[in-house]
Amino acid sequence: MTPTRFLVGQFLVVFAIVIGGLWLSTEWVAAELGFQRRLGLPWFEVLSLPVYYPWRLFEWWYAFDGYAPTVFNKSGIVVAVIGSLWRARQSRLATTYGSFRWASQSEVEAARLLRPAGVFLGRLKDPYLRHDGPEHVMPFAPNRSGKGVGLVIPTLPFWPGSAVIHDIKGDDWQLTAGWRARFSHCLLFNLTDPRSDRYNPLLDREGALERHPYWEKTGHSLL
Repeated sequence: MTPTRFLVGQFLVVFAIVIGGLWLSTEWVAAELGFQRRLGLPWFEVLSLPVYYPWRLFEWWYAFDGYAPTVFNKSGIVVAVIGSLWRARQSRLATTYGSFRWASQSEVEAARLLRPAGVFLGRLKDPYLRHDGPEHVMPFAPNRSGKGVGLVIPTLPFWPGSAVIHDIKGDDWQLTAGWRARFSHCLLFNLTDPRSDRYNPLLDREGALERHPYWEKTGHSLL
């Protein structure tokens, strides 16, 4: 649905509610005044009940307010109450302070986040939310808030593609490298760790790169 059609639809809904509230007030005033002939001819009748045009209320208000002020004051209250109820309902959709909110079940399904593969995002009741598409995923939260435990570590054991992990504390490597090594090559690069893979390009003139443990173990060649 285009924005123009949405706005037109909203306008028609509000217009229908205003006319409906005005019509209800008009019929209520006519009933309170006993459907007198001084009110004029009705538009049509339904089961012997006269039905007037909605805007006749303003004509009667101008002509007969001095005779029945309480009735017309109450009719104005009815219109105001109906408008207030509609406004209160619309306030739930207000975006004055932003439109972000938690996704509904149907929106999660439409976004295809209930797939059995992809990056772990969280849970929606029982099923896990996982993203397996070309879009980027960026978790944003303070330190020690669970980004690694809730997203990175659950994702790595099942992620079939390549991954570069910035793992300062080493938790991701310790918990997932052993399993990932069964179906992928896992290389640890940490200048402060003796177990780190290393390569000094200044020594390559003597074939240091060709003698790197990774290439010797796999039998692969850079050429």
